[in-house]
Order: sequence, then C-alpha cells, then structure tokens
Amino acid sequence: MHNEDKILLNEIVKRNIKIYETLFFNYYPQLVRFAEGYLFDKQACEDIVQTVFIYFWENAERINITFSLKAYFFESVKNHCLNNLRDIQIHDRHNFLYLEMLMKHENYEELEDSDIISHINSAIAQLPEQMAKIFKLKYLENKKIHEIAQISHITENTVKTQLLRAKGKLRMLLIETTSISFIL
Repeated sequence: MHNEDKILLNEIVKRNIKIYETLFFNYYPQLVRFAEGYLFDKQACEDIVQTVFIYFWENAERINITFSLKAYFFESVKNHCLNNLRDIQIHDRHNFLYLEMLMKHENYEELEDSDIISHINSAIAQLPEQMAKIFKLKYLENKKIHEIAQISHITENTVKTQLLRAKGKLRMLLIETTSISFIL
C-alpha cells in the first residue's frame, strides 16, 4: 500500500470525518458508474457504494488493504454487485417458477385464469421499453440468451441482468397492483 493510502487509512481509523468525506466524494461517482456496469440499476448501485463506504468507516481498523484504497473500493463494490446478482438470481429462481411456467406455456393466453394473465401483461407493459422487449423475447418467443443479445445488439451479460431486473420489477408491480403476490 502506498504511503499516502496508509496515511489516509490511519486518519479514518482516528475518525477524521473530513478525510472520509473527501474519499467519499472523490470515489463515489466513479464507483456508482462502475457498479452500473454490473447492475444497470442506479439506485441499487448507489446503495451498494454507500454500503461499502459505511462498512469502511465502521471497520477501518480491521480492514487489511494490500494494494491501494482505490483498489479496495473497486473490489468491494464489484463483490457487492456480484453478491447482489447472485441473491437476485436465487430469489428469482424460487419465486419466479409460476410466472415462468405461464410464459413457457405455448399459448399462455388460453390458460384458465385470464385475470392473472391480464395482470401479468399489464405489468410487462409497465417495464422500460428495452427491458420489456428482452423479457418478451425470452419468455414469450422462447429465444435463447445469445439470440436476444444479437437481436438487441447488447452483450449476453446485459441480457441476463435485464432479465433479472425485469423479474424483480414484475414481482414488485404485481405485488403493488394485485393480490397475486404468490406468483412471484
């Protein structure tokens, strides 16, 4: 670790709020943009960066930084983003099976509960345009991730992230607007 970083870390351990604020305002915008490369959700990215800084402030005396403060912050944000994506995936895997079954049904509009289908279609219509397009390609047209990436001119990781975000947003929309929260 560079001498400058050692001094800064030592000041944080001493609870020098001015140094902490300087570090925060210096790195915050960069770290949020970096996190957006993983999550594509500005609010979640801002929350993650703030969480990293809170942890840094509360645990500075126990943190072992081997390279630099900058490397520590970027690595911490990356790890939080990856954990967030993992948590979303696990949560969605358990909570999304029913909706996935509906979407994979060859002609899901013919299913018995037209009220549920109506709510799902309404929720899909409320998604951001690109996200709704990706969701429909995956679950209504049964396209593969790489096909959606080619059609949409984006990376496969972006497709995966957008699908995860779509599922989360659909879950929230359906919970807010209906009593069918069991679906998601």
